[in-house]
Amino acid sequence: MKDQNIAKSQTEPISKIVGTLFILSAALCWALSGTAAKHIFLMGISPTVLVQMRATVAGSLVALWVGINSPNLFKFRLKDLPCFILLGLVGMALLQYTYLYAISRIHVAVAILIQYMAPVFIFLWCLVFGDKKPTVLTSLTILGTVIGCYFVSGASEVDISQLDLWGIAGGLGAAISFAYYSLTAEGLVERYDPRTVILYALLFSSITWNLVESPFAFVYACANPSFLFWGLFVVLVGTLIPFSLYTLGITRVSSVNASITATTEPIFAGIISWCFIGEALSFPQMAGAALVLASIAVLTAKG
Repeated sequence: MKDQNIAKSQTEPISKIVGTLFILSAALCWALSGTAAKHIFLMGISPTVLVQMRATVAGSLVALWVGINSPNLFKFRLKDLPCFILLGLVGMALLQYTYLYAISRIHVAVAILIQYMAPVFIFLWCLVFGDKKPTVLTSLTILGTVIGCYFVSGASEVDISQLDLWGIAGGLGAAISFAYYSLTAEGLVERYDPRTVILYALLFSSITWNLVESPFAFVYACANPSFLFWGLFVVLVGTLIPFSLYTLGITRVSSVNASITATTEPIFAGIISWCFIGEALSFPQMAGAALVLASIAVLTAKG
């Protein structure tokens, strides 16, 4: 028994590091797809068309893979059906739309900043309803990442008074939806394989958007080769890969820690801008990035 306890204590830190790496990889993918989505909107494509495409194609690909390789992953208990439906509706369909809607109306930096208020909502939920209450360390790391995100996203350089209120509402909707996805998925992966969770999240999101919009309306937009390429890029790099990685990540770290780690997205976005268009980070942005990374490092080591 003593040897088993020692082995468990040795594997837990490794598991937490692996989970953190999964979530960091997801954040990198979301950063890459955010730039692609903005480019798509400049073509005149609406957020609803892009959301319908990413949910429908990603959901179909996962369902096809599961059907061929692991059909048993389709199974779930009937009592959990409402959880899966709401995960797809609120945690996936609404999250994707509100975020894309926000960046179509306000500065991307501000949209990212508002979305990554999600750790605050998760913290408050856990504080009031959670069995395991957040620690003081978690509170401080959330504060550190929110402040760091404010500077690294470039939101400090945006005139807040000129922002579109509907765009801000979209960002807040994305934050709440992201918090809901994190909390609900965390509960579901305790009972199901992560692939089952991501499968039904995408399928119910796809059903939602094909009811809200004309079924498969995105197909007509695919006649534009540029949209087809970047749309598929968002499907794979902005949806299928990162949500799978994030869901795997929360099997190893808590939803609070996962959402905090995901705030690295604006850091990756800044690095991508520097690499591809030579847009260097300012000193406040570098200081904000350092604060976010330091907060995550402390949380991974001690949280």
